[in-house]
Amino acid sequence: MKVYKGYLIALKTNISTVILYCSIYLLVALSMVYLSSGEKSSGSYSQQRLSIGVADRDNSLWSETLLEYLKQYHDVTVMEDDMSALAEAVYSSEIVYAVLIPEDFLNACILGEETVGTLTESGSQWEYYVNGRIDSFVNTARVLLAGGYSSEEAAQHVLETAEVQPQVKLESTREDAAVYNVFRFMPYLYFSILCFTLGLIQKEYQNTDIRKRLLASSLTLKSQNIQSLLAFFTIGFFSWILCEGIGMITCASEFLDNPYQWLILLNGFTIMLAALSAAYFVGSMAKTDAAVNGMANVLSLGFCFLGGIFVPLELLTGAIRKIGQFFPTYWYAQNISILCFNDEMTASLKATVFQGLLIQILFSLACTSVALAIGKARRQEDS
Repeated sequence: MKVYKGYLIALKTNISTVILYCSIYLLVALSMVYLSSGEKSSGSYSQQRLSIGVADRDNSLWSETLLEYLKQYHDVTVMEDDMSALAEAVYSSEIVYAVLIPEDFLNACILGEETVGTLTESGSQWEYYVNGRIDSFVNTARVLLAGGYSSEEAAQHVLETAEVQPQVKLESTREDAAVYNVFRFMPYLYFSILCFTLGLIQKEYQNTDIRKRLLASSLTLKSQNIQSLLAFFTIGFFSWILCEGIGMITCASEFLDNPYQWLILLNGFTIMLAALSAAYFVGSMAKTDAAVNGMANVLSLGFCFLGGIFVPLELLTGAIRKIGQFFPTYWYAQNISILCFNDEMTASLKATVFQGLLIQILFSLACTSVALAIGKARRQEDS
């Protein structure tokens, strides 16, 4: 077991990297738990009413209807048609949004293509919120008028639609925000520790002199590969115990209350295997320490950004989301979200979770196979 022991001895020289990343992760995890303590939801939700100023340049049936429509959602103040006064009101936070209804509102906006004028602070988040209400009003009125209703009838029906309130029922009240926030970032810890440490060790074993000395020994090539993979798995297994242990300690009570503890740990084990295979690939490809560091950074950061670790999956756009599905971190992030925010594991959710676990394992096997093929090609070049 000379090769196996060699990996373990070489790990001692890189133990400082492990300690560094674990310390950073521990601080981040503790801060996440602290911040999550204020995220408990009461289960009660209400829409937010904003202070809006409206300048009516039309004074018609439809401009008054829009005014009444907005009053059902927001606190509306009728203001003079003075742009400087509106801008001053927005700047002084007297109102957060100003709406300017143009002349001939019916033909210009409802039947035409002109939009309602608005004024708010640059980059305000409320722009989309209020504009969505106005667009809903215009579209509803346009459909009613096209359907043959008179202006009076259409205006009345538009106001009636605003009175309809949806009944929302939460399918799950489970919100393990602390567990989710702590364990969501676990893949970055695995990829950083394993790629930087084992990548450097594996790179050294790809050195021509070391390979020739091993070939001259009594060890067969098969034995060398088995010992190498066994050493990787041993180091990965202990890193899994260390990293998952840090996660469990930082949010102990929430983790123990979660009914899917073992699935969370299994999900961490499969992403650890994916990180191990990535480290083996990095060490087999790189020829210098700088190359190992570069590849490790690209893999760890790239996988985590595109796979929903640093940016939640819900915020990823369609194209980025499709690209992320090629990475094991995507399936890890999807699984951890399911395991933290569902009271009951339905058949479809179980299938999704186990599919994610299987894809992570298949990624590990594929990446390891490619690394072994690269190693074999290099040995043939040297011979």
